[in-house]
Amino acid sequence: MTVTVAGRALIDLGARSSVLDAVDRVAATPNADEVVLSIAAGAPVLRSPIFLEVVRRAAGARRIALVTPDARARSLAAAVHMPAFASVAALERHELDATEPLGPARRAAIVSTQAPVRTGASPVRRASVAGLVIGALLVALAIVGPSATVVVAPVAQPLGPIEYQVRAGPNNAAGVPDINATTLGPANITAKIGGTATGSRTEDTKATGIERFSNSTTSDIRIAKGTIVQTSDGVRFQTTKDEVLPHSSIGPLPPFVTFGTVDVAIEAVNPGTSGNVATGRIVQSVPSSSSYSVTNPVATTGGDSKKFSVITLADYQLAASKADGELKKQADAQVATWTKNAAKDQTVYGVLVTTSLVAPALAEMVNKDAANGTFELTATGTASAYSLPSSEPRTTIVKKLLIEAQKAGNDIVPSAANVEVVGTPTVDSDGVHFLVRGKASQFPPVDEAAIRAALVGRPLDVHEIQGVVEARGVQFQRAFAWPNFWPRMPLLESRIQIQKEAPAASVPGTP
Repeated sequence: MTVTVAGRALIDLGARSSVLDAVDRVAATPNADEVVLSIAAGAPVLRSPIFLEVVRRAAGARRIALVTPDARARSLAAAVHMPAFASVAALERHELDATEPLGPARRAAIVSTQAPVRTGASPVRRASVAGLVIGALLVALAIVGPSATVVVAPVAQPLGPIEYQVRAGPNNAAGVPDINATTLGPANITAKIGGTATGSRTEDTKATGIERFSNSTTSDIRIAKGTIVQTSDGVRFQTTKDEVLPHSSIGPLPPFVTFGTVDVAIEAVNPGTSGNVATGRIVQSVPSSSSYSVTNPVATTGGDSKKFSVITLADYQLAASKADGELKKQADAQVATWTKNAAKDQTVYGVLVTTSLVAPALAEMVNKDAANGTFELTATGTASAYSLPSSEPRTTIVKKLLIEAQKAGNDIVPSAANVEVVGTPTVDSDGVHFLVRGKASQFPPVDEAAIRAALVGRPLDVHEIQGVVEARGVQFQRAFAWPNFWPRMPLLESRIQIQKEAPAASVPGTP
């Protein structure tokens, strides 16, 4: 049986459980932070520390503990660093078994059982110290006197939202930037652009070979260049030069006839692979002649028809149009490197890509063959980016909001200002351009000195204090004095503290 409660899985194994049973149960246990094996005494899995080590490793990163009444098994478990307990109750109390090594946890437990050594001063000494403390407090009270704290909150009015166009960049021809930025680059970048050739051309080759002419007459025969011979299925060839076919002669002794022969170079009339024929197939002359017979002593070869891919103007223009995009990828990789190397308080904005060259040039590629139907262009250019403080453009916008508030004699809480970058910043040759929307709460400054002066010596009455405070343009929150039984505000202005809280909105929805 396996029970899972509050991150702990309890596996109950009987007296016949083997190491394989234990490993299977542990592996099948749901994801729990701790696995507890409750094993009956005498089970085979408890007979060897090796078995227990195998089970411990099966638990992986989870904590595992052993509960068994078998003292020897608990000792073996300690040898493989598996916590062992005599019972589940002992496990709950973290009551370590005596068979475990004396580690830091056990030493701490032993120390905690020792009786503490009590030390203390004598009653006379304690009374003397108490008297001195009381006397010191009375002196401090007499010197310092009463104090009071008045908590106020300025009354806030909404400021904005206001949209600003700001530039972060160098001080260049575009003027003084709103935010100073460091130019990164330009860095040289290169991109390879693959293209596919859609044009084609065909190159045909005629087969060549040898044709043997055999004379059937006793006269020499002229074999003119261009004489046609063919196969039985009509594949034609022609001789490529003039030759003389020697006459045949008749003798008195066998063989009685000596035929005159001549081998003449031939080529196929039509190009292509059809001209590649086997030995002995070219056996007809055209027109047919009884004066000689023909055959090819060797196969004709070399007939072919090859198709080549050709780069068209459209192919080149399509590939070249990808140059900017491919350079952008390389530029982004360069920006990633700049970002990685930037200081923690800096943010890198990029990227500005300039394409300088696409090679080879159009004239060198169009109408040229493309091996395997593809070709490659190389685009080169530069990448630039800008680095500016990570607090920007927020810091600059907060300053602009503060200037707006100060025009009316007010102040703002910079940390409470809401600054939002609208859209995506654009990078140009003169820097990074932001469209930013900002809003804040503006409030008049608190004249602490005037409030303190007006409160000196007044009765510690909430309504009276509220009237004094709110007459000076701020909202009263609360007031308290020390000691709390003191009936009036302190007579010394320095003992009155004005504590300011976040501005109170004058209308709902004010930021």
